[in-house]
Formats: sequence, C-alpha cells, structure tokens
Amino acid sequence: MAEVTRENLLDALQRLAEELGETPTSMEMNDQGEYSASPYQDEFGGWNNALREAGLELNQPRRIPTDDLLNEIRRLARELNQTPTKKQLNEQGEYCSRTYQTRFGSWNEAIRQAGLEPNQRISKSAFRERPDTCRLCGETPDDELDFHHWRYGENKVGCYLCRECHDAVHSDGARPDNNPEWLMEAVENLIRYHEKHSEDTSPRAITTRYNIPSQGLVESVISNME
Repeated sequence: MAEVTRENLLDALQRLAEELGETPTSMEMNDQGEYSASPYQDEFGGWNNALREAGLELNQPRRIPTDDLLNEIRRLARELNQTPTKKQLNEQGEYCSRTYQTRFGSWNEAIRQAGLEPNQRISKSAFRERPDTCRLCGETPDDELDFHHWRYGENKVGCYLCRECHDAVHSDGARPDNNPEWLMEAVENLIRYHEKHSEDTSPRAITTRYNIPSQGLVESVISNME
C-alpha cells in the first residue's frame, strides 16, 4: 500500500471542498473524504491547521449545536482515554476552546456537561496546595494563581483564583486594608461572579466551592443582596 503523503492529504481535502462547495468539517471528511480526519490530525497537529495548509477558510462562525460540541469532547475522551484538556481540543478537536468558553462559561463546565470529570478536582482539604485552575472561572492562567484570603493569620482560609477573578472579588474597595466591611463585600462580589459561571448558586455550594469559613456568612450576604 502506497504511503500517504502530506500532499495526498491536502489534495484530497481540497477535492472534497470543491465537491461540497464549502470547507468540509472533520466529520464530513470521515463520511465522504478519501481519508479519515485522523491522519490530518497526526500530520498537521489539528483539523484547523490542515484547513489552513490547504488554503481553506476555517468553518466556524455558524452556531454549532450544543450536542455537537459535547459529542466532540466525548469523542476526544474516547480517543485519548482521558478527559481532554483545552490544549488537546485546540490541537486535535474540530472546534476551538473559545467556542466552549462562550457557550458554557468555562472549559470545566463544558467537561461536566459532557458527563466527564474535569482534570483538576480541588477538594476542600487541598486548598492550600496551589492547583492549576482558577476556582471561580475554571481557567488555567498563564501566570500562577493567587491565594485569596477569607481569614488571615496562622489559621488562614481561602481559595486559589486567577489574577482577573481575584481582582474582581476585591473590586469596589473590598480590601481589608481600608474597609472594615471588606469581607461581606468581597463575598458579595464573589457571589455575583459565581452566578455567571455556575448554575448551582446555593449557599452550601458557594461555601464549599470557595472554602469560605462560614455558610452563615454566605447566607447573610445573599439575604442582603435580595
């Protein structure tokens, strides 16, 4: 059997694009193309990279059905035999991670919606160990995460947040150095941002997720917000 070259793959991709009258998706390549999408991912490091090499436009701004997005996560999970990371999605998946961020609020939430467990699960007992993802937005920042304090001193309590989320929680003067009401205001800021990233907004869920020392504090803040 003759070896399939890079040129063979590009020619086949361009031919299918001509037949369809538009840029093919990886699924269309699997169904109708001369080769499956897999050798394109191996040779070019991702489907979108193959499209660029073939001189074709990337096929996105159409609104992708939510089921298609979730099924792509599941497909990658089966192929990789593990929960895929954003990097793996961008390199090997049909869709880019930004699409998931826009649709689901975070990559980890998309993973959960697909019925999988995020790669980093932060237990309450592990909050002092620096994780890889922000507890609020679920993203992995370029820089190290910041430890956000609810209580200082020897028995400090808090959780790790990315710089953007950390600043958001402390916004509008919610800082201990100049505001005696900073803790209540910081919890209120956190709750408002939490509502943008998670469907479970119960006091218990918020208290546990962010390692807040008192559920009563969360309940009091929510009551004042209503």
